[in-house]
Amino acid sequence: MTSSRTPSMLLAVHCKKTDGLDLKTPIWNYIAATYSEQQANDAADDLATVQQLRSEIVGLTGSLPQLHETICKYYRALCLMETRFPISRDAGHIRLSFVWYDAFRHTKKTDQCSIHFEKAAVLFNLAAVLTQQALNADRSTDTGRKEAAKFFQEAAGSFAELRDVVSLRVEAPRPVDVSPEAANMLEKLCLAQAQEVTYEKFRADAKSPGILARLTRQVSVYYDEVARALAVYPLSQHFDRSWTAHVAVKAALYDAESQMQAAQQQRAEDNVNVEITRLKEAQKALGEAKRDIKQTSKELNQQLADMEESLATQLRRAERENSTVYLMRVPNIADLPPVQPHSVAKSTLPSQLDASGEQMFREVIPDGSARALSRYTDMVDALIRDQNDRLAAASDDARVRLRERDLPDCLQALDAGTAAVLPEGLRSELEQLEDSGGVRHLNDLKDQIQGLRRVAVEELGKVEAELQREAREDAVLRERHGAAWNRPSSAALNSTLLEKANLAAAGESDGRLEARLAQNASTFSALSLDNAVAAMPRLQAPMVSTGSEEPAAIVTKLRQALDAISRLSSERAALEEALKVEKNKDNILPRIMAVSGSYDKLFAEELKKYDALKAQVDENLAKQAAVMEVIDREAAAYKQAFGYNEWRAACETASAEVRRSMGGYKEVRDNMSEGLRFYMSLQEAIAVLAQQAGDYALTRSLQRCAPLWGLHV
Repeated sequence: MTSSRTPSMLLAVHCKKTDGLDLKTPIWNYIAATYSEQQANDAADDLATVQQLRSEIVGLTGSLPQLHETICKYYRALCLMETRFPISRDAGHIRLSFVWYDAFRHTKKTDQCSIHFEKAAVLFNLAAVLTQQALNADRSTDTGRKEAAKFFQEAAGSFAELRDVVSLRVEAPRPVDVSPEAANMLEKLCLAQAQEVTYEKFRADAKSPGILARLTRQVSVYYDEVARALAVYPLSQHFDRSWTAHVAVKAALYDAESQMQAAQQQRAEDNVNVEITRLKEAQKALGEAKRDIKQTSKELNQQLADMEESLATQLRRAERENSTVYLMRVPNIADLPPVQPHSVAKSTLPSQLDASGEQMFREVIPDGSARALSRYTDMVDALIRDQNDRLAAASDDARVRLRERDLPDCLQALDAGTAAVLPEGLRSELEQLEDSGGVRHLNDLKDQIQGLRRVAVEELGKVEAELQREAREDAVLRERHGAAWNRPSSAALNSTLLEKANLAAAGESDGRLEARLAQNASTFSALSLDNAVAAMPRLQAPMVSTGSEEPAAIVTKLRQALDAISRLSSERAALEEALKVEKNKDNILPRIMAVSGSYDKLFAEELKKYDALKAQVDENLAKQAAVMEVIDREAAAYKQAFGYNEWRAACETASAEVRRSMGGYKEVRDNMSEGLRFYMSLQEAIAVLAQQAGDYALTRSLQRCAPLWGLHV
């Protein structure tokens, strides 16, 4: 980071462990029974190879590159076996029970009679080994950084394949570590670390701060996505708290790093005022990092300390230059364009997983069957993707059109005491105020500032006492020896240090701020959703209806239409799941093996099983179109009958006073937060001043000894 060139700490994923299993005998028996003993004997060498590969995976033996190669070979073998040997508990199938232990909860184990479970576990282990190889790379060199980034991107690609394809075929209930949720989180983690390593390379290459700011912003975005994924069930109850703390701190550190790099860019362009704003925003991000830092590693704690030190130095320099040279107004961060993230890390599936060139089991089942199954799978994937896209587009259309018509808020405004009557921006601000504690939060800030000020005054009093003691000793000797005592006066020399110990200006600012808080305490206490709602005008039905429909009838129709939209949305979610279930149980391999010649007729027949679901999708979309027409018509009638637009304008006018009070609250809060940061940073400055005063007093004492010796002689 800006404050250190030492590569930051990264995470690796541990491999899943498994028990030994005899694959060769059950599969040999199946081939002999289903085809012929001769074909089983022909496949014996291939089966022995598969058995040996799995044995090596059980022991996790060899170096990381060797284990990487072994896992890829075994995964390719599983891909070939998947299309040739049915493994399940069904009659006539091969019964092989694969046992795997959870990578994060090592005592949890799952056994399934499914080759898809075996593939999921093996693919997980490949991604885990790739993360370990990334950590083993020497990131102090350019080559090592490139290797680490490549390994992390391939790990991300492996987890993405697990999430999108392999995990979906694992029998329910899926183990958490190979679930789509875990795979998605781990993909984002690997992308974050790949982006982080790439940033280290670009920094070593002395790229411009503007580029580095965008790269680090993307690092922060990726880590934040990981943190949010870990906060949701089932991951929230499966992963250790240290994982969440690590990624949350990383997200905050790289958010701060992004602002610091952007600040450097502004310094290069002589925009010192913008530099100050960016650096202060970085301070806020570091404050966020402190919330979880105690649960992280020593390395991250040191990174945070180094960044705080570097940031404080840069900010002091920028503020000093601005106050003495540039004298420019420091803008608010809201007035500056956000740092736009730029991703250079991409999920890349390792090429070693492609089984198309493998020669295993070619004599058992023709490759044509495998290719036909792959073609059919592609056709199913395209069909389901098209239907899912239509369903998603319908959901997006409904959401946008309802928002454009201010629904359901405009209906909820009829209910007394609902927050829907508030303008959306004001409602959000009041919710945030209540969540933070409102006036209680301001009083807490005031108490913290007073406590820190008391400590500062005590420490500065000790410094002042030390300087005054030295000055008194100097004055006594000056009076005793008269003109013979010709060294400089302490009172003149220590005046600069005494000036540094003066907190008068800060005290006056604190007093004004506390007085303003006391003066507006009742106003700020009244800031709440309930009070703001009570101050808004009521939306009521007119005394005399002038339209063709009664207002109550309009409201009833609108509510019914919104309920219908909600039901249709739930139906779409169920349809998406039904399409997924149909695909997962769609196994036509036995029928493919029984067909000679063209597969087109078979595919057309098999795809008909999706026709009923496609018809349900068509019906859902048609129903929504009809309901939206009703909503369009009734929403217009509702707003006209109830004078909704005029009422909304009246609410905006009524909310002006609340907005003014909110503005005053935020100003006091921000000023207090700035004061709190001032006194926190003052602790370090006082320690430096105390050291300077002590050194000064000691030096003067030593200097005093020489003249005294000369006078006595």
